Amino acid sequence: MNYVHAIDWLQIHVKCPVAIQAKDNFTYHTEKTDYQTRQFREVYEISVLMPSGAYERCAVLACKPHAAFLGGDMGLLKIENKFLYQSDLKQFVVALLEQYHFKFHSISRLDLALDFTSFNGGLPPEDLIKNFLQEKWLKKHKAKFTVVGDHMERNAYEYLRFGAKTSEINYYMYNKSKELDFNKDKPWIRAMWEQAGFHPDAQVWRLEFSMKSSCKELVDYDFGEVIPVKALAIIDGDNSFTLFRTLFYKHFTFVRNTNGNRKDRMNEVDLLTLEKPNTVVLRLTEKMESTRMDKVVIKRMEAHNQYVRTIDKNYYLYGAKILMEYLIQRNLIEWYLQHFPGGSAELSVLGRKAGLITDEYLQQGLYE
Repeated sequence: MNYVHAIDWLQIHVKCPVAIQAKDNFTYHTEKTDYQTRQFREVYEISVLMPSGAYERCAVLACKPHAAFLGGDMGLLKIENKFLYQSDLKQFVVALLEQYHFKFHSISRLDLALDFTSFNGGLPPEDLIKNFLQEKWLKKHKAKFTVVGDHMERNAYEYLRFGAKTSEINYYMYNKSKELDFNKDKPWIRAMWEQAGFHPDAQVWRLEFSMKSSCKELVDYDFGEVIPVKALAIIDGDNSFTLFRTLFYKHFTFVRNTNGNRKDRMNEVDLLTLEKPNTVVLRLTEKMESTRMDKVVIKRMEAHNQYVRTIDKNYYLYGAKILMEYLIQRNLIEWYLQHFPGGSAELSVLGRKAGLITDEYLQQGLYE
């Protein structure tokens, strides 16, 4: 069975100089756009000279935050998809950072993918979705899921996603060939498939893990190594593939339903022949499952904080700190920001003074 691994999204948190320009103005071309984002006042398109002699956009930088508390030098650098599919990706990124005097801070989003045409034994990926929906196969760990397909004479499934929008890790399996055929074609992905030996007419599926910055470290118990997930070392080919395999065996495992009560006694489905690494991904915090009562408590805490604010700002600060701790432990940061814009525990100067706001919560959705 053929498969090929790739990085499909790379967004980096950087510290920017005052002037956005490359040292080598011939190899790199910088253009300030006339639009803004919700969080940033300035957006730059960075192009690089290609062997053809033409310039091609390789990255987009959003910088100069509207909000002063983010820091005037904060920026997000998103690498264009085409340039992720090169063997020397890390060297390319390092050279780009050096050219523009960007100071690397962390990786804010990383998507890891594996493309394949079938599972072990020639099993079509669509059959996995069917078996899962019919409960012939059970997912080993609980998660919210979404299925997309078409109904003509029968149901045809093409997309299976696990994880909510607020989850630390989202992962999805989908028909990549169909996406390229009906949406935007990407010749560099097809070239990768050809090099991997995929038949030109084969339907290629993709399993992809999208990671937020709350994932902290990849720990290898065999070699005693600790690789920060947010560091550039993780985008080296071997490291990124090890991380993918770690996530695969942690999250994308299914068992054959024997109508018993314990999944750990059911036989696992052998999906892909991938060496299982002796590794684990550590996260910034261990969070608890939230309940409806948690949201009721948060509403009451918020109302109390707003009342105390009119009496004593120091008590208000303490209340904000307690509320932030509660939000983090219940994994309700996103919910709170949606329901209480401008609230006492919003990402603000107050939150930083409370000592609980870090960059991990500032890097999500800044390109929206």
